Amino acid sequence: MSKRYYTCLFAGEAGYGVMSAGSTIAKGANRNGLWPFVVNEYPSLIQGGLNSCLVRLAEQSIASYEENIDFLGLFSQQGFDCYADKLSSDAIVLYDPATTQVDKSKVPAGALLYPVSLASFIPKGGAKIMINSAMLGGFCALTGYPKHIVIDTIKSEFPNAKVQQENILIVEEVYAHVVSSLPSEKIFPFDFQKSADPKILMNGNEAISIAAIKAGCKFSAGYPMTPGSSVLSYLADHGRNFGLVFKQAEDEIAAINMLIGASYAGVRTIGSTSGGGFALMVEALGFAAIAEVPIVMVNAQRGGPSTGLPTRTAQADLNFVVYASQGEFPRIVVAPGDIEECFYETFRVFNLVDKYQVPCIILTDKYLADSSVSHLPFTTDHLTIDRGKIFEERATREEPYLRYQNTPDGVSERAFPGQIGGRHIATSYTHGEDGFYSSGNKEYAINEPTVVVESMDKLFNKLPSMENDIPGIKLHGPADADLTIIAWGSTKGAILEAIEQATSLGISVNFLQVVYMSPFPTTAIELVLQSAKKTLLIEGNKTAQLGTILTAHTGYKADHSLLKYNSRAFVPSEILAKIKEVFF
Repeated sequence: MSKRYYTCLFAGEAGYGVMSAGSTIAKGANRNGLWPFVVNEYPSLIQGGLNSCLVRLAEQSIASYEENIDFLGLFSQQGFDCYADKLSSDAIVLYDPATTQVDKSKVPAGALLYPVSLASFIPKGGAKIMINSAMLGGFCALTGYPKHIVIDTIKSEFPNAKVQQENILIVEEVYAHVVSSLPSEKIFPFDFQKSADPKILMNGNEAISIAAIKAGCKFSAGYPMTPGSSVLSYLADHGRNFGLVFKQAEDEIAAINMLIGASYAGVRTIGSTSGGGFALMVEALGFAAIAEVPIVMVNAQRGGPSTGLPTRTAQADLNFVVYASQGEFPRIVVAPGDIEECFYETFRVFNLVDKYQVPCIILTDKYLADSSVSHLPFTTDHLTIDRGKIFEERATREEPYLRYQNTPDGVSERAFPGQIGGRHIATSYTHGEDGFYSSGNKEYAINEPTVVVESMDKLFNKLPSMENDIPGIKLHGPADADLTIIAWGSTKGAILEAIEQATSLGISVNFLQVVYMSPFPTTAIELVLQSAKKTLLIEGNKTAQLGTILTAHTGYKADHSLLKYNSRAFVPSEILAKIKEVFF
């Protein structure tokens, strides 16, 4: 029986093209009928350190990875030391004995250890990064992965014909060398064929960026901070083709104020950062809220506190984001669980922030932001842009324009600079309907309490409509399951795969996915929990932050919890183990 999944991992120091090797395998597989899932890991170093690229392949759509490795391609000793204990019983290990010493006692008895002097195939004067082409040649020979797919991928990735031919020659030479010494031909466990329906291979940050462009975003600003930076770099590279202006600010404070200014001027805006950068933005977040200027901000979480683990993952900014900034105000916080939600929920929140004139934070993490997955192209025919209540320009009007006019739903008409009759002030102070701190009233000291109450009530009058308009949760699996998992964000893929495995064992499990953290979908969650027989909370933090918010809003506390805070993402096998423990 063939394998359902095949996992290869390339590991070594930066500079050897570790990520490129994995990317070549993933892209080739994606173009030829398979479904890859790619996880990159790298240290927070300018140079050196252990880099790895894990590629999990399947004949059906997948959204998670496992740590058991079927092929391990080593560029350094550290790679072996780190990943030897993850090898499957029949794994293949390809390494250069000049850089890696393999301890046979640390690998399964059935593993094939194959040494090749990879560096010797690099032509004189060639860059050391070309060793990844030698690795790819050996990979194809040892596993049966079609060599022509690797060569075709190299041709598509390198526009320079000379570079193409140099790398292809290395692949061919190493392939021939390895095949000549193998006792029998290796057959890759999957069939390859050109996909009838082309698929895209992208990560969460790319999906968010594409959705922002599709939603009509015309301005982005930010200051680079891993793992949120690639949203900014994608928009900087591609946004100009769609009329989007990108500005790299001198710091995060300047960036969010640029976003507020651009939105005040009438264009849709997005920024991206991580927890440390978002910390610098929270005062201005309050400014956007009180001025009712809609903005969208991405917070791609990483390990903390402080600088923490810049290139690792965590789900520990939830409380911070939900309660960030001084004072009280409604906001939208969405936590997509996969690239499909990264795309569609990003498009949705651009409409929501315009409709309700509030700030929004898209809460992702390094794992979701940086992991690439194969996906069919997004369907966009049904997507329409809604700019909300826009002031209708007119030369004369009976009453003065009140930017912050009290309305039953808390949303007033929004005017842009230059519109005749729509001039207004956007201030960071608590203000009246006209936007002035004093409300134009000489008796302000007397009326201030009333103005403040009216101003705050106006903001919070938006909540009922927001709560009805936002699909806060998703329920995956049978409604009458014996166990209900409660979770959010990037844990989704691993949970769904674990549930599939549990179902095959006769265990009935469903998954309550909380997609929107603010406004918190209290009513929808309570309806699900009323019929839950037993619950398991799963989060990538130490203090069960969603669990705390859940209890605050509903009084409910989950029966069991699985918390992981070692800077790595969940995998299906550990979730399945916890399901068995709880169930039995």
